[in-house]
Amino acid sequence: MLTKKIFLVLGIILTLLACDNAPSRPKDAIDEATMAKILAEIHLTEAQVSRLSFKDYDSTKIAYKYLEQQIMTKYKTDTARYRASYNYYVTNPEQMTKLYDNVLKNLEELKKKKKMAY
Repeated sequence: MLTKKIFLVLGIILTLLACDNAPSRPKDAIDEATMAKILAEIHLTEAQVSRLSFKDYDSTKIAYKYLEQQIMTKYKTDTARYRASYNYYVTNPEQMTKLYDNVLKNLEELKKKKKMAY
């Protein structure tokens, strides 16, 4: 009976500690507007690479990494800063929801621009 109580108390303590591990905003975090543009291009790149007909998975990975690096260069950032910012947004659901609302808007704008180009 005592061991059950000990495990229950330890479980509660660990649960409370786990809930408090939300990372703070990195000092060089990418702002929401830029992050939304980067994510929109990342998702388009993922779709583009998935449609390529490479025989080898490694070739697909290399192509994606190359295109991803072009996106990071375009927005004057690097993958470490991007990942730190992404991890921050992921742990803040309200901000992530707002961020993906902006991603969808950016994708719609890109779609309209592409239609106008034809």
